[in-house]
Amino acid sequence: MLLSFFFFFLMIRRPPRSPLSSSSAASDVYKRQVSTQSTGSLYFIVRMARKHLKRLFAPKDWMLSKLTGVFAPRPRAGAHKIRECMPLAVILRNRLKYALNYKETQMIVRQGLVKVDGRARIDAKYPAGFMDVLEIPKTNDRIRMLYDVKGRFEMVRLSEEEAKIKLCKVVNIWTTSHRTPMLTTHDGRRIRFPDPKINRNDTIIIDVATGAIQSTLKARIGAIAMITGGSNRGLVGEILSVERHPGSFDIARLRDKQGNEFATRNNNVFVISNSFDSIPITMPRAQGQRINKIEEREQKLIAAEERKINKGNKKSKKSKKN
Repeated sequence: MLLSFFFFFLMIRRPPRSPLSSSSAASDVYKRQVSTQSTGSLYFIVRMARKHLKRLFAPKDWMLSKLTGVFAPRPRAGAHKIRECMPLAVILRNRLKYALNYKETQMIVRQGLVKVDGRARIDAKYPAGFMDVLEIPKTNDRIRMLYDVKGRFEMVRLSEEEAKIKLCKVVNIWTTSHRTPMLTTHDGRRIRFPDPKINRNDTIIIDVATGAIQSTLKARIGAIAMITGGSNRGLVGEILSVERHPGSFDIARLRDKQGNEFATRNNNVFVISNSFDSIPITMPRAQGQRINKIEEREQKLIAAEERKINKGNKKSKKSKKN
């Protein structure tokens, strides 16, 4: 009787067993957690900073090949979110074709040959995001980062005059120390003493060289906006209405040039103009209007035929020279 009571007492005092196998590393962590809980002390599992990015998990809009490597350059922490930007290495190597590998991109960038918003950036992993202006003085290239109708980054060529301005969305307006009003934009800028008429979600046109505000585009019904998130990213349309949902996401409804209506979260709306005729920046090829799949297929077939004809002309010229 006493012996059975003794074994029953031991079973009660025993800590709960791990559901994992005794040989796994996870079970050891579980045992340490149980032991520290019984003693009353705290135990934390520390996760180290992530410095690598597998190519399979890179954003789809980078359009990296799965078979050309294991890793992809992970953007530095900066003005744009990791999933909403593109490092300079990918732009120079995969988009502009100025480098064959990552080492060559480092050689280019470390000489200060690439400028982002007027400043030379010497880090090949520097994040360039929506509306950023890239300049390469040696090749006389000026590029603005925009979205195409499929939500992928498109490099839009600019003139010298247009490269001097940049559109920034007002994310927050707040008051800092000494009652100083402050304005924060989508690319991490902080502007002190802004115009009191500027509200959240408005767009300001900034001089890239000085950082001064030139003009303001109000976020109102009838304004023209580009979508920067969700399944409609890259589309351009006129704001029809904004539905308020306290405690949830406000929904904006827009209509494009072709009369198609679509809806998205109000946070994804980026005002770019007051009307379709007065957009101050150069737009991507599709002008933010979604193309019909049949028309898109026809355009691809025509482009493929043109490439074949050009190849044939080049071969005939070489044969004549020989």
